[in-house]
Amino acid sequence: MGGGLMGEFFARIREFFSEISWQGMKETLVASITNFSQNYDLILKQALNETIYMSLMSVFVGFLLAIIPGILLAIWGRDGIRENPFAYSVLDFITNILRAFPFLILIIVLLPLSKIVVGTSIGTDAVITPLSIGIAPYLAKMLESAFKEIDKGVIEAAKSYGASDTQIIFKVIFVEALPNIISGLTLTLIFTIGFSALAGTIGGGGLGDVAIRYGYERFDSVMMIQTVVILLILVQMVQILGNLFYTWAKDCKEIYIIIGIILIDLSKIIFDFYNQESIIFEVLLGIFLSLILVFKFKK
Repeated sequence: MGGGLMGEFFARIREFFSEISWQGMKETLVASITNFSQNYDLILKQALNETIYMSLMSVFVGFLLAIIPGILLAIWGRDGIRENPFAYSVLDFITNILRAFPFLILIIVLLPLSKIVVGTSIGTDAVITPLSIGIAPYLAKMLESAFKEIDKGVIEAAKSYGASDTQIIFKVIFVEALPNIISGLTLTLIFTIGFSALAGTIGGGGLGDVAIRYGYERFDSVMMIQTVVILLILVQMVQILGNLFYTWAKDCKEIYIIIGIILIDLSKIIFDFYNQESIIFEVLLGIFLSLILVFKFKK
């Protein structure tokens, strides 16, 4: 029986490759390169801006929503500065329930709330509300984890100097946990980009909407490839910047920040290469930052 199933499996693989037109694939890849500038100016540029706007705003609002639960989870948890097992269990249970909610369903359920908050249940602004609420529980657990990794000796030292709980939380714990918070925010931003693409299925705009309308409904392989490539580059850029900011927070080296901004500027120049008017400021900014970088290296 096992051999039969494996035989059918390999037969389907052979059938799949026999149906592929390598010439058609080559033409699609060539068209993806030659038509990129045209599709980018007409469709992809706006979609990319919507995705970046949606993701950044959602992470920002979600982080604001997660600060208080994250702090309470840390101070009520085991070895916290105000240990309270019962309160911790209740809050932890609620956070885990919200994290387990299927994200697409959560977006649909919370769309009426978007209409109350931003006045519409369709479009980029409407999706930010459910995205923010959806990622807030993840950010709360991320903050809890970051706070718990702080050396207990640092907190005890702050207590010995007579620091209040508020001072310990905001002047000791937050500062010491900053590198881990940046690392967690980077990871959250990356999967928020994925969630924003998912939001395109319900008219949320962005690159996900382009992929659904052109790639899935119209079988436009060229547009699909271009959308996927832009998403891959965007995710890689976020990860690189996250690593640079993490290193800066860990080692206090502002030089990594400058390199990160230069990379952002360079990627913007590449995407706006065919729009001669808009790249002038970006090129000047790149030159200015490069000079600062050279000065830092010499120093």
